[in-house]
Amino acid sequence: MYQYFPNNYSWSLAVSCSIAMGAQISELDEALAPLVPLVEAGHTAAANEAWYQNWTRLGHKLNDLAKADEAAGNGFTASAKYMRAANYYLFAERIASWSDPRRMHVYNLGIAAFRKGLELSGDRWERVEIPFEDGVLSGWLRLADTDARQPALVFYNGFDSIKEMHYLIYAGMSARRGIATLFVDQEGTGEAVRFHNIPKRPETEVSAGKFYDFLAAHPAIDADRIGIVGLSMGGYCAPRAASQDHRFKCVASLGAFFELDAGWEALLRGTSGSGLSDGLPESGIHAMHVTGKPTIDEAIAVLKARTLEPVIGQVKCPLLVVHGENDRQVALAHAEKTVAGAVNSADAKLRVFSVAEGSTEHCGVDVMEMQGHYVYDWAARILGGRVA
Repeated sequence: MYQYFPNNYSWSLAVSCSIAMGAQISELDEALAPLVPLVEAGHTAAANEAWYQNWTRLGHKLNDLAKADEAAGNGFTASAKYMRAANYYLFAERIASWSDPRRMHVYNLGIAAFRKGLELSGDRWERVEIPFEDGVLSGWLRLADTDARQPALVFYNGFDSIKEMHYLIYAGMSARRGIATLFVDQEGTGEAVRFHNIPKRPETEVSAGKFYDFLAAHPAIDADRIGIVGLSMGGYCAPRAASQDHRFKCVASLGAFFELDAGWEALLRGTSGSGLSDGLPESGIHAMHVTGKPTIDEAIAVLKARTLEPVIGQVKCPLLVVHGENDRQVALAHAEKTVAGAVNSADAKLRVFSVAEGSTEHCGVDVMEMQGHYVYDWAARILGGRVA
């Protein structure tokens, strides 16, 4: 993985994700170069503040440039810049503390810029809002450019990712193959937790069923060709949903997550010996926020209940798990246990990306398109999309 900050994994992970989402490296360097001496000198508070300020400032810059292009009638050019503005705003938000009141402000800026980018993109897309308990589960549906009824995937976030991140990385791969993808903020992620206080829970099949119902009723979608994908901790969500709702015709995980193991518990508690790299500066606080629990013990109890052990054998459809050999956040054993346990799957397959070939870090973040293309090729063959 490109380590812009050699001694700060979570920040380098964010930079690599941003690049996969379409960031320009010279723009990133403009924002990040001033942070390097602060990090090297151990000025943590100053570095954290500079991270927020510089990413936000870069978002403002691209947003202003996009507005000028839009005013000049150059919609496609404006769209690209709005999307980069969204990218930069959302990474200012990602690293900010949950106690920072500016976090929601910059998140809203990111969502607004993202929507403007979609509106000017020329792509086929829809905003999706599905009532759920006392709130709403939201998503962005990217449709393929075809008049025929098309297959579809539901795409679940991980522990800390959001639907806009995945849209910017994977939507083009999906549409090119004639597949629609509904990128969602399920329970405990994105808008669900930020706007509606809908926390994570074990029973992911409940929300997945609602997303399935929406797609099955959509006039552009073939209800008999719908699958589900999850990334990182979504590698629990998607197989769990498919194990309970057999309407899904396939299920895939980019970076498996079989259960909250001892390493992850140590990471969330901030104790030594986890052996894992932390994708966030405040993972324990994040866990409490997204589970809606006031203590780390209660948050961990919720997350421990999210185990595939009792349900993975109930998956009947084809299952694909892709994982990186050098995944420093989730051990390869999670992927191996997921596939080994899927004894009733029509075809359970594990694809490990080696260090030699790349896409070998968590969810392939070092070369994200490699794992993404592999998953979408696999899904296209099962659901009747295109691969060439």
